Amino acid sequence: MKRKERLRDANFAWDVLEQAPYAVLALSSKEGVPYCIPVSPAVDREYGAIYVHCAKAGKKMDLLRENPRVCLSAVSKSCPIPKKFEMSFDSAVFMGTVEEVVDEGEKVKALLLLGTHYDPAGMSRFEEVLERYLPATCVLRITPTEITGKQAKEPPAAE
Repeated sequence: MKRKERLRDANFAWDVLEQAPYAVLALSSKEGVPYCIPVSPAVDREYGAIYVHCAKAGKKMDLLRENPRVCLSAVSKSCPIPKKFEMSFDSAVFMGTVEEVVDEGEKVKALLLLGTHYDPAGMSRFEEVLERYLPATCVLRITPTEITGKQAKEPPAAE
């Protein structure tokens, strides 16, 4: 990273990911053709895992089966700094590997994390929705191998 003063620790990066409205998952084919897609991640800090859900078939799943190495990027805050041609932001990048969750207990736990994070008011219907959609839902676990946080703050106003 060129601007070392912007580097933040892994805890900062996890905070950014938990606060971001969405993240972007970057994948690539065996041949190195890139593909990026927005996802709604849920974090399990206790196990150092990031979960996303998706359909069991499609381009994302095809690419992940070819190459399980991924990069997940999130921004929780971003705004231009007036008259500076700069941005103030909090961002995080998680490099790692992804695998499909096959254990039903872990899959339900991940979906519970996703539900409580994105729709806490709707959790009274969780069991009903789980029963209906669990068989058709794929849950992916991203295991980070490298975590980077970055922050650029607006400089203090000149006196």
